[in-house]
Amino acid sequence: MMRGLNRRFVGLALAFAFYGLAQTGTLSDPKLLHKTFEAVWNTINNKYYDPTFGGVDWVAVRKKYEPQIASARSDGEFNDLLSRMLKEIKISHLSILDLKNLDKLLARAEVSRGLALRDLDNQVVVTRIIGESSAAVAGLRTGFVVKAIDGVAVMNARDAEKTVASDTANHRLTVVDEANAAREIEVAHKLPPKDKLESTPLLNGARYAMVETKILDGGIGYIHFTNFIQPLTKRFRSIFDSMKDTAGIIIDLRGNSGGDTEVGLAFAGLFVEKETPISTTQTRKGDGNRYTVRPQKKPYLGKVVILVDEASGSESEELTAGLQVARRVFVVGRTTRGEDMDATLQELPMNSIALLYPAGLPRTPTGVMIEGRGVIPDLDVQLTRAELLKGKDSQLDAAIQHIRGSFR
Repeated sequence: MMRGLNRRFVGLALAFAFYGLAQTGTLSDPKLLHKTFEAVWNTINNKYYDPTFGGVDWVAVRKKYEPQIASARSDGEFNDLLSRMLKEIKISHLSILDLKNLDKLLARAEVSRGLALRDLDNQVVVTRIIGESSAAVAGLRTGFVVKAIDGVAVMNARDAEKTVASDTANHRLTVVDEANAAREIEVAHKLPPKDKLESTPLLNGARYAMVETKILDGGIGYIHFTNFIQPLTKRFRSIFDSMKDTAGIIIDLRGNSGGDTEVGLAFAGLFVEKETPISTTQTRKGDGNRYTVRPQKKPYLGKVVILVDEASGSESEELTAGLQVARRVFVVGRTTRGEDMDATLQELPMNSIALLYPAGLPRTPTGVMIEGRGVIPDLDVQLTRAELLKGKDSQLDAAIQHIRGSFR
């Protein structure tokens, strides 16, 4: 999750944080490189939440990487050096961000192409197609296996989504279809219509979030959105008002990459009847902030199920975990990513990049750490390619059954 300086510029778990650093051929003044290196190392040394750095000898890390500055032939190589140094500490939300390409780092395939991919049985499988999106128009269907993008074999779903999300060019996907026949499908870049899209300015671009709502059979409300950004707050209120008489509400956070903490707390305030602790943050100085959901006027008090999966991260994890502990929600799906830190953005002397670092470690009110563990659902349900090819979503079906009383 993001809090503090410029959180709205970043506003998510930054699953893509190491992706897309500019490989410019220019090389800045050596004094600027050394000042930037010094700023990165000192910030971690003085402000990183854990003074033991997870057992890493941070002084030895400096001695290892500082001499390598002289070998950098471009700013891109210098940025990579900083990233390698930070990777010595094994934790999420610790990275160098290329500010010129921040909008590309935060782009989502689900928003710009209308598809979601997951790793199922060692294959990269299409698990969601947004209606009327470019992926839907091109003929992609759930259950299709993606073998290659633009002739390059895909290695995993996460990297495949990054590839198709990070630009506006058409991409050629080699897929295995419902008949297990290989064919190629070209998918264009296309944003959702305005009634499904929110955006917020982001340096030289924009940060987008897609939101879907509908009433399912049996009068069950369904809400799905890709990340927590400030412009969604007003829309959330109207969504819950429209679902006040439903038999229950399913909040689909599968693939939700997180975002602005205050937006998450305001969202949860629409369906709690009393103040509900979500997390406590451990900082360098000890226990830091305590985050609590405060109920809004006329909150929804019916059944609520949250859907999560292995691509749910950061704020979506922390919020779900806190509400799960409070027994306000029932959680269905797969164990989440386990990337939940209280992160802060630090400006650097080289102003084309910034440092994202964990200033705090969140824990649930019962002391459970989500980082490295994830949120474990109350009901574990795995998607299968066979069901997806039939148009079935077993995780959503399980959520519906719980609201109807079949699962408890």
